[in-house]
Amino acid sequence: MECVTFATLIIRVRKLNDDGAEQMGHIRRLTGYALRRRNLFLGFLAASAIGTAFNLLTPLVTIQIVDQVILGSQLDLLVPYTLLFIGLNILYAIFDMLGRYGSAISSQHVIYSLREDLYESLMEKDLSFYDQNETGQLLARVTTDVAFMREFLYMGYRVLFVGAVQLVGTYIVMWSVNTTLTAYMLLLVPVMIVFIYAFAKKVRPVFLSARNQYGVLSSVLAENVVGHKVVRSFAAEEREALRVERENRGFLYRRVQAGKLEAFFQPMLPSIFGMAVGFLIYIGGYAILVTTNLTLGEFVGFVSLVTMLFLPARFLSWGVGTYQRASASGDRTFYILDAIDEVMDPKYPVDATGFVGAVDFKNVSFGYRGDSYILRDVSLHVEPGQIVALLGGTGSGKTSLVNLIPRFYDVDDSSTVIYQGRSYRIDDKGIVIIGGKEYRVVNDQVETDGETLTVEPPGAIKIDGIDIRHYALDDLRRRIGMVHQDPFLFSTTIRENIAFGRMGASLEEVIEAAKAAMIHDFIMTLEKGYDTEIGERGVTLSGGQKQRVAIARALLANPRILILDDSTSSVDAKTELLIQKALENLMRGRTTFIITHRLSTVRNADLIVMMERGQIVEQGSHEELIASRGLYHNIHETLTEMELAASISLDPFAVAESPRGEHSE
Repeated sequence: MECVTFATLIIRVRKLNDDGAEQMGHIRRLTGYALRRRNLFLGFLAASAIGTAFNLLTPLVTIQIVDQVILGSQLDLLVPYTLLFIGLNILYAIFDMLGRYGSAISSQHVIYSLREDLYESLMEKDLSFYDQNETGQLLARVTTDVAFMREFLYMGYRVLFVGAVQLVGTYIVMWSVNTTLTAYMLLLVPVMIVFIYAFAKKVRPVFLSARNQYGVLSSVLAENVVGHKVVRSFAAEEREALRVERENRGFLYRRVQAGKLEAFFQPMLPSIFGMAVGFLIYIGGYAILVTTNLTLGEFVGFVSLVTMLFLPARFLSWGVGTYQRASASGDRTFYILDAIDEVMDPKYPVDATGFVGAVDFKNVSFGYRGDSYILRDVSLHVEPGQIVALLGGTGSGKTSLVNLIPRFYDVDDSSTVIYQGRSYRIDDKGIVIIGGKEYRVVNDQVETDGETLTVEPPGAIKIDGIDIRHYALDDLRRRIGMVHQDPFLFSTTIRENIAFGRMGASLEEVIEAAKAAMIHDFIMTLEKGYDTEIGERGVTLSGGQKQRVAIARALLANPRILILDDSTSSVDAKTELLIQKALENLMRGRTTFIITHRLSTVRNADLIVMMERGQIVEQGSHEELIASRGLYHNIHETLTEMELAASISLDPFAVAESPRGEHSE
């Protein structure tokens, strides 16, 4: 029993040390940001310390005024001591002001740098990071969590530092006045340490829980604001209001718990010092009246010094709470900076200057977040300048396939074996699980029950014969243009949206791209033309107009590879014909991937790829696939264009691409 208890104690101590080290790690990193402006940071701490020193000297002047001027009747010393007392207070005020000002400036610079790093980190994150983190949570981390850290930077550092300096300095001055009384007051130090430790241990998990709940609340609010049309169209206002109320109440409960702890703990330490002063008055009064080993001036000055301990006591209790809030926020904020990207730039990227656009998929398999495969052993060769139409049911893998080209995700880099038409991943230990049984790879082969399987090397996507993982991400993505089914537009002008991929483009180039996308005539009907603000997410434009602005944006970027994800789905038939005619000229010479459900688009493609359950089941030209009398032939012969779209969306064999649903077409 003793061994178990001892072991448990060791585990708890280790956990406590680990938690403390983690907290210190966050604050240490925050301090690193502050030390980028070392002179400013150290300067305001020094100013605060100097101001505190001047403040601590005032009780010594008080002692002399009482003993020499009042009791000693040395009236000639009254003016010098009075001026000295006033001077010390003025100097204290000046340096305290400098400390506060320097603290405010330093904290703003730190938050500026931290927010910049957070934004750059978020922009560099691959899509898998956003699959695993809700937008509201991320926004809460970048805004309110950073604000809590700013509070610690502005007040916490100064308060904790000044509190510590004043605490130590006060005891030093007290010791110089009376060693006996100081020894008595030193008994408060261990009480204060135990108190601060208990407060810190209690309050940190509550603050962390509150910060996490605030992130949940932010996510729910963001979803309802962005999806307000859906909420209203389904008359779900009351249900969503209850959902928001539930999360808001959860945040309220956690903040109330934190408030209770602060309300209970923070006044206690000054109260302990207040009781200590009561005992001090008795001891000091007895020493003056009976033992006469203490002067009245020393007693008044000593009491004044003891009251000065109230401030560092309050500082330290408040500062510990601020420290814990900042540490809890640091948990959430530095998570963004520390999250390891799955898609990384190569150490030595190859030159992409001669980018032509030949695309090769070789044995490509892929699954989101390590889930079961969405794409299985896909192989496809596309010549430069070819137009490829991707067809398939919802969840067949079309969007997943094109998302791999700009490396939004990376292909699975594990070796695989093919068994009964399915790919199975081999883990790092050379083990593959087939039908619930484990098999080991030996000499690049797997022996199953009566069958020998050959190990397939990891899949790869190559452009111009070079693995896309060897290109710098920026170089690769600048040469790939994308138009999504639901295009995202920024709340700026139409011109800025079209020129987003080439901010230095002239107005003439923007107009040329707009004309090619059949949006120029509409833009010219607007009062401000290309300088028209389109509102958040292009709210002032119709679906077809947003599509055409997005097409113009992609075309102006002049990519070598173009990806159109059902980009004409929101366009009426007449406008679609005009856009298709313009795109025929603009896509010439570019490798183009089109995800579409429309036969009119498919017929003009050089290569048609039929996908099902993450695999390519047919590929070829329109004529070749009609002649093969396969799946494409059946769809073409029996369905109208509208029926084709309906049949694909209702494919009974479709599988979900992602648990979250972002990746299905």
